[in-house]
Amino acid sequence: MEFNQLIDEFAKRHNVENLVAVDGAASLDIDGFIVTIVANEDMLILSAEIGEPPAEGAATFANLLLEANLQSGVFFAKAVGSGPYLAVQRTSLSLLDEDAFDKMLEAFVNQTETWSRLLTDFRPVAKAAAEKVGDTPLFGTNGFVKV
Repeated sequence: MEFNQLIDEFAKRHNVENLVAVDGAASLDIDGFIVTIVANEDMLILSAEIGEPPAEGAATFANLLLEANLQSGVFFAKAVGSGPYLAVQRTSLSLLDEDAFDKMLEAFVNQTETWSRLLTDFRPVAKAAAEKVGDTPLFGTNGFVKV
C-alpha cells in the first residue's frame, strides 16, 4: 500500500482529523505520545519519545534498553546530546495493509507506554541498596520496584 493512502485510510477509519502525510511523513498523538511516521522508499519508520534519561543510573537504564533491542520489533535509541530516549520501529511498507498497520501501530504505542512508565518509575541500584526494609531490598538488581 502507498504511504499517503495508508495514512488517509487510517485517518478515516479512526476519525482522526487533520492527519495528512506531508513529504513522506505524518505525526499523530496517541495516548499522549507523539508518534512520527516516516516513509523512505519502501521503508516505514515509526518513532516516539519515551522520556529523558534518568538523573541517576542512566547507564544502567541504557543497558536495559540495549537488552530490550534484542527482544522485540521495537528498538531504542537516544537523541544526540542530552536528548530523550526514543522508541523506533521499522518495517517494509509493501508488507502493510490497513489491518497490519493498525496492529503494528498499536503494538508500538504499547511498547512506548510500557518503557515510558518503566523510565518514570526507575530507581538506580545504588539508591536501592540504601533503601532496605529489614534485609529485603525494595528494588531488584535492575533498579525496578519488586512486586
